[in-house]
Amino acid sequence: MAIRIITDSAADFDREVAKRRKIDIVSLSVQFGSASFLDGKNLTTEVFYKLLKEGKENPKTAQPSPADFLTLFEEAKATGDQVVVVSLSGALSGTLQSASIAKDMCEYEPIYIVDSRSATAGMQILVNYACKLRDSGLPAQDIAAQLEQLRGKIRIFAMVDTLEYLRRGGRLSALQAGIGTVTKLKPTITVRDGAVAVVGKAFGTAAAVKTLLKLMEEHPVDDAYPSYFLYTDDRSTEELLLPKLREMGKLPHRLHYCAVGPTIGTHVGPGVLGMAYVERER
Repeated sequence: MAIRIITDSAADFDREVAKRRKIDIVSLSVQFGSASFLDGKNLTTEVFYKLLKEGKENPKTAQPSPADFLTLFEEAKATGDQVVVVSLSGALSGTLQSASIAKDMCEYEPIYIVDSRSATAGMQILVNYACKLRDSGLPAQDIAAQLEQLRGKIRIFAMVDTLEYLRRGGRLSALQAGIGTVTKLKPTITVRDGAVAVVGKAFGTAAAVKTLLKLMEEHPVDDAYPSYFLYTDDRSTEELLLPKLREMGKLPHRLHYCAVGPTIGTHVGPGVLGMAYVERER
């Protein structure tokens, strides 16, 4: 009997890395007009941002169907495997609901579904920890319990170029977006209790980076877990943040990179940079 780890494409895993770690990924769909794509399967991050910047169509995302999860659950049932699912925040998507419906349809008890209450690299932190616990021999029920303890410590802070994409996608109301469309205003967002929240608005990129640095000082990194530099269409934005963290002696020791893919990129747009990590207890 094995333990299967399943997540969705909002985790922005490199598919080869996921394959090596024995992680199954269920794709959300992204639609540009009449053209529909599966995130990570027939739509790469590079092509997605090219289409997004062309601006001919405002993309839309859709959760996987219960059938997408059911196929994997039935495979596990047939072999007697246990399952741990780490889903995109239930406050941001119906993906969690689709997985729950699929579990009911499968009528197989050892399926444990964890609401990450996070997205992108925040989900990766949980999934990678699940793999570590699986490989140590922990049963699926205990893995799920450990993930539910860890998820509240995950922090995502990111500077976005505009709140317009979040407003269009319904992740922020027009009132919440407020003056976010004002020229040169760079909002800072977080994922709090599974939902997107604005935690700062600064004029210009330099001021926005200072906001990020301040937030990371207030919520220090726990280097017992990997941390991720987040970016959308331009990895070179690391030069705006990482050297400053190094100067402050705050650069995470276990630093990785995560390109924010189509599922989340649809809602945050290009020009994003930030960090995802586990906060250290003080």
